[in-house]
Amino acid sequence: MAKYLIINTGGTIGMAEGPQGLTPQPGLLQQTLAEHPNLALWREHDLQWHEWQPLIDSSDIYPSHWYELASLIRHCDAEGVLVVHGTDTLAYSAAALSFLLSDCTMPVVITGSMRPLSAADNDGLNNLMTALDALEAGRPEVVVAFSGEQLPASRVTKIDTAADHAFATPNWPEALWSNPTPTRAYALDKAWRPSAIGVQMLFPGMPMDGLMSMIERNYRALVLNVYGSGNVMADSAFRRILHRAADQQRPIFVRSQCLYGSVQLGQYATSALLTEIDATPCGGMPLEAVITKLQILCAEFDHGEAVTRGFLEPWAREWQRLET
Repeated sequence: MAKYLIINTGGTIGMAEGPQGLTPQPGLLQQTLAEHPNLALWREHDLQWHEWQPLIDSSDIYPSHWYELASLIRHCDAEGVLVVHGTDTLAYSAAALSFLLSDCTMPVVITGSMRPLSAADNDGLNNLMTALDALEAGRPEVVVAFSGEQLPASRVTKIDTAADHAFATPNWPEALWSNPTPTRAYALDKAWRPSAIGVQMLFPGMPMDGLMSMIERNYRALVLNVYGSGNVMADSAFRRILHRAADQQRPIFVRSQCLYGSVQLGQYATSALLTEIDATPCGGMPLEAVITKLQILCAEFDHGEAVTRGFLEPWAREWQRLET
């Protein structure tokens, strides 16, 4: 028997049909774990509960919630923690917790479902059992348990709006599980504070107003979703804006719009501008991990140089790749 803390934040898994559609049902998850025959193995453990009041849709998750969860997990008296979460922002919360709990010494598992436990064809029962498997495996890090799979939290992205197999880890092969999980070399001492992170996807005919506005409004960092392996348009206004950002020591990060592969600056001449402004490639990280790590870094550090340095340091599995 192990002692596990279950933190129920809300989400589809614990909803039921109401007059206006699916709504959170307090106590439903706890009742299901206590009574459903398919979840009997859960009842072999000492389960502690922390249910948010009110339960929320994951669309309403904010970075302050990540810090709240991390603090609760860090100070709990348990051998493992299950976080039940809605799927829309699950990948963001998973990545954030993997960074905030980089020095974690127990398993922290995140799960949810695409259909509620109240539905006859629900996927929640299977996901809860996958989560229990992950807890019992005892891997001391944050993982996502979904559709029969255990996935590294810093590499997860949502890829489907309806299918059971809603999450994937592009650019992260399972062979990397054998590699040790990196840990952050220093403590994060600052409380959450909002910081503006700009995200711009390039597209043909893109107006420059939005990107310029991010510079004029002193956004702390910019993330560019660029073409292919790191290519950008030869546009004079675009060039001026990025050089202005670089002159202001605004850190700029670049990632590919492609689901698989990574940015390789210098492979094509059209990436030369990004090299000129000393932009930082994001490796194979999904957008959720890029954004959440930058939000945490901007809350912790005041200067762009420290943000870039921290981004390049492995805090979880975000930088892992197979050596070629």
